[in-house]
Amino acid sequence: MMHVDAGRAANGRRRAGPGADPGAPGAPGGSKPHALLLPGRGYGAHQPLLHYARRCLAEAGHEVRVLQWPRGELGADVVTRLVEEAAAALPRGSAGLVLIAKSMGTHAIPWAAEHGVPGIWLTPLLQVPAVRAALPALPPGSLLAGGTADPTWDGDVAAASGLPVLQLEGADHNLEIPGDVHRSLAALGRIVTAISETLVPSFREDLTPIRGLPLR
Repeated sequence: MMHVDAGRAANGRRRAGPGADPGAPGAPGGSKPHALLLPGRGYGAHQPLLHYARRCLAEAGHEVRVLQWPRGELGADVVTRLVEEAAAALPRGSAGLVLIAKSMGTHAIPWAAEHGVPGIWLTPLLQVPAVRAALPALPPGSLLAGGTADPTWDGDVAAASGLPVLQLEGADHNLEIPGDVHRSLAALGRIVTAISETLVPSFREDLTPIRGLPLR
């Protein structure tokens, strides 16, 4: 069974109850756009990449819901079905929806391309044919991020997609630099900046552009 964690806001506070103002931040039925966070198989929403990605989404005005994967076998068909069910349960469906996914969660890329849903795709599984084929159809507002030491990453495929890309030299599947905590923290900062720039284009006006494959 799929579980969607919407009980707490990204800042950890309890969401407003049924008697709250429907237009208030975090209140059910409010006007905030929604985002679904799709963790990796072994990389949860509490870990650095997704923790800060969730904060970026919240600060950009999104109500974030986290999908919890079921135990047992988890493949592309299961991920797609659960994302589709979660989106259908939102007040506006996939309209205005943003996805942010890590690794296993990026099996949702073909679904996102089909439904015109933008996403932040962290360590996408570019060796999967269906994922790779769907990249050019992803809408504006999407971002690919990966590292050259990650066997699931392919910089040439990412660059050919026509999407904004952040490629981190020497980063592994956790987008960390093995054996170098300072470069790992710097990489995390670059990822957070890239996410903010993607969600809020005006954000980049106050920042030095990110190096690597250019953000278009």
